Amino acid sequence: MRVSVLKLDGTIFDVAVMNSATVKDLKLAIKKKVNEMEQSKMGHRHISWKHVWRNFCLSYHNEKLLSDAAVLQDHGVRNHSQVHFIPYVMSRASKRHSRRRKHRFFHGLNRRE
Repeated sequence: MRVSVLKLDGTIFDVAVMNSATVKDLKLAIKKKVNEMEQSKMGHRHISWKHVWRNFCLSYHNEKLLSDAAVLQDHGVRNHSQVHFIPYVMSRASKRHSRRRKHRFFHGLNRRE
């Protein structure tokens, strides 16, 4: 199945996935295609996909594809469908990591005894 992906900058590219593909399979196909396109245009360039998937998600007909295990056809994605990148905002309750604590290594060294 061929799926068109619309990036935030307005460019569209096609990726090929199996008919029984999951959202994770689509993400891997997008990663491979974008890395190939960037390599051919600009030479070696690193894209932090961890950052991409933390801040953006895929959407089909205004429905966010959040579960990596979900089958694309269950969301209505068929051959020649168009999937969009959209900003993904996590709610405060669902964040996994707490705020980083300041490193207090030198905190006690400045005290006079």
